Amino acid sequence: MKRLVFIIFLLSVSYIYCQKHFLTDAKYRAKVERKFEARKAEAKSRADKLFKVINSSLTVEETEALKFLYAYMPLCDLADYDGDFFLKQVRYALKARDTFSWGKIIPETVFRHFVLPYRVNNENLDTARIFFFNELKDRIKNLSLKEAALEVNYWCLERVTYRGADDRTSAPLATLRTALGRCGEESTFTVTAMRAVGIPARQVYTPRWAHSDDNHAWVEIWVDGKWQYMGACEPEPDLNIGWFTGPSKRAMLIHTKVFGDYPEKAEIVNKGENYSEINVLPNYADTKKIYIKVLDSNSKPVEGARVDFGLYNYAEFYPLASKLTTKDGLAYLTTGYGTLVIWASRNSEYAYKKITVADTDTLKLKLVKYDSKIKTLEYDLIPPVEKPVTNSAAQVDRQKHNDKVKAANDVREKYRASFIDSNSVFNFADPYKLSRELAWKYIRLSEGNYREIMRYYESACTESHSYVHGLLSQISEKDLRDTKASILFDHLYTALILQRSRNVDKDIFINYILNPRIRNENLIAYRDTLFSAFKPLTSLNQKDAVARVTEWIKKNIKINEKENYYNLPLSPVGVYELKVSNKESRDIFFVALCRSIGIPSRLEPKYKTPQYLLDNQWYNVYFEKQTQVQPEYGYLVLKGDGKSKIDPKYYTHFTIGKLENGAFKTIDFDTEPLLSSFKEPVKLEAGHYRLITGNRRSDGAVFSNVTFFDIQNGKTIEEVISLRDADNANQVLGKIDTGTKIEKNNISSDLLKYIKRDLVILGWVEPSKEPTRHSIVELKELNKRFEEWGGSILLFVTKENETDLFIKNNGEGLPANVSFVKDPKGALLNSVIDQLALKNNLSYPLFVIINKKGEIVFTSQGYKIGTGELLLKNVLK
Repeated sequence: MKRLVFIIFLLSVSYIYCQKHFLTDAKYRAKVERKFEARKAEAKSRADKLFKVINSSLTVEETEALKFLYAYMPLCDLADYDGDFFLKQVRYALKARDTFSWGKIIPETVFRHFVLPYRVNNENLDTARIFFFNELKDRIKNLSLKEAALEVNYWCLERVTYRGADDRTSAPLATLRTALGRCGEESTFTVTAMRAVGIPARQVYTPRWAHSDDNHAWVEIWVDGKWQYMGACEPEPDLNIGWFTGPSKRAMLIHTKVFGDYPEKAEIVNKGENYSEINVLPNYADTKKIYIKVLDSNSKPVEGARVDFGLYNYAEFYPLASKLTTKDGLAYLTTGYGTLVIWASRNSEYAYKKITVADTDTLKLKLVKYDSKIKTLEYDLIPPVEKPVTNSAAQVDRQKHNDKVKAANDVREKYRASFIDSNSVFNFADPYKLSRELAWKYIRLSEGNYREIMRYYESACTESHSYVHGLLSQISEKDLRDTKASILFDHLYTALILQRSRNVDKDIFINYILNPRIRNENLIAYRDTLFSAFKPLTSLNQKDAVARVTEWIKKNIKINEKENYYNLPLSPVGVYELKVSNKESRDIFFVALCRSIGIPSRLEPKYKTPQYLLDNQWYNVYFEKQTQVQPEYGYLVLKGDGKSKIDPKYYTHFTIGKLENGAFKTIDFDTEPLLSSFKEPVKLEAGHYRLITGNRRSDGAVFSNVTFFDIQNGKTIEEVISLRDADNANQVLGKIDTGTKIEKNNISSDLLKYIKRDLVILGWVEPSKEPTRHSIVELKELNKRFEEWGGSILLFVTKENETDLFIKNNGEGLPANVSFVKDPKGALLNSVIDQLALKNNLSYPLFVIINKKGEIVFTSQGYKIGTGELLLKNVLK
């Protein structure tokens, strides 16, 4: 018997030592083990939920892979998910590696950082990896790695197409359910699909374009030993093709975030203990490395100063990268050949300067205190020049590709056509005595999530009709598309318990107690949990209850600003359980907890400070020491200069920033009606402010004013929104024959027939592509102004076999003077291409303005936010 036991022991030891390591480098494995133990200690309050899955039933590979994920995952994942979820992610990643032929050729480092990680960016997490693996495995099992990647992207188009939305990123399965997503969601969806079948993939991102007010995300995959790119849910017949190829050549930064301690050499844009953000711009554009040297008042180098590399976008100097200076006072960035505004700061001192990258090697900045004498500066901000795009595709079957795209669109549209219709909603609403109009409004907006909204109605109508729609009115369209009925009902049911016991104004109750949406967090069913845990506080008066909540948070919640690097807020339940949080999540938790015990609460709309309502007055709540209990306020009156034809809009033509710790932080006035109407003074905290205005030209250049002003307690000041003239010089760019035939409703006519008011707008648009979707949205937003102009807007769909589908999905809401027409044999387009010399550099959408002589007086092509405004400005001259 002893001999048998000894043999079993030897076999067990042999089994353990013969298993493969997931982390083959002993030093790296030891580092991960130390980091894992530290994270275990940090997450001890959730130890059972997170770590009990690590036991003797796991293989060595599974254990090491799981520990790697725990060691480097952000706080939000430690707080909001459990060990079973992460173990399934590990097992399916290893299963994909062992299933497909390419699993044998992927290097360990590449697999570890670009296949295993379950998170792409700041999306909500789900079990998409498992679902996608089962959906795709048979479709791609006999393909090469490259062929499989291209095929996965066709599958992604079958499931998802582009639609703009707010910046909260839905989980991949929620995107699948709706079949819609913005670029961040499309790229998250595509990367998740690639990783699900063992293809190394990562989301790459330009945080802001230099030539247009927006950003973009796409996908890189590891093929043939190198990273190559593709558009997400925008398949092409080969790699390294996409509508964004041209814009990416004008970018000032493109980066990707890498999970874990990444050992490969690359320029680091930003690095923490758990991740690296690396600069991949040199793969796309011409670049130059610039240095910033920060000095103190005695001209000595400053260590630890923050340097913001600011790019004008959305009327602010957006920090593409923020770096700390080394002991010799230096920070650097590899960037494109455009214009940047460099802002250096340390504590309350700062220095700044506009630079042209081509003319800059090392910029020296000397820190100073705030200077109230500086009033207004003029900045001309120029993006990198447009570069020609060469098609990298080898010999490809373009017709086969077009057929596959059409088939993918048909699959997706057939699915979307299955969503519930209005008559079915009316029949559903009547027995519950719901408003037909409101029920259809919210169910229609919920898209593929309509069954969950209907389940919410079914549960909610048994409780109270009074607030069923009140809750839905407070959440976003995206919330309607990806929130489960059980979550909505949790908020309604628990809030109604409090409403019955408290005398709260109905509007206050709906907006600041019932409302589950606080900032950009993922909606979860937190209310019953927090209500049950803090129920004794409901018997206190509001002031005492808030004091108790504040003290509990100060005492129990540890702040960690370094380890939640994806900037996705922890859920309120996650904060409560983990007892570790970043400040933003803590503030959201405060509001959630107050609402859960019946206290009206919010994050102040402009500054995002947590507040509670008492006797119709909002009071700030601070968790750090303040020089004063409540802030002082003054007032700002904004006026137009009476000269510009443009109606100034926040985040388009101007922004306001407040000086905090030596740097200006843009105030979120996006939903502030007073800033749009200029009718009443705007209330601001006392302090130093900066007003940035900008007017963008068709070539992407911006003419900007920067004005500094102070807000003092109880005083009102006036500032003028003055937009500098950014018109291109009037010139004839080319000339075409106005007798060229075009077709509308199968009737052929001369182009001249449509040139009313001396001008006509011609636009060639590309179905399913994001730039076209943006331009169509802009035409809709300027609907009334285009109709007041009265001229013709002629739109040509580049793929005529998709015209009907494009009109169906995009036609509603366009100006009445828009017509969809055909360009037989492309004669008109070819003429425009010849006149503008676009043969080797054409991108869509292409817009031109032509007068009665056939002279082309304006042109815009490719991805440019603000195209609608530029068209309007040029036809109204």
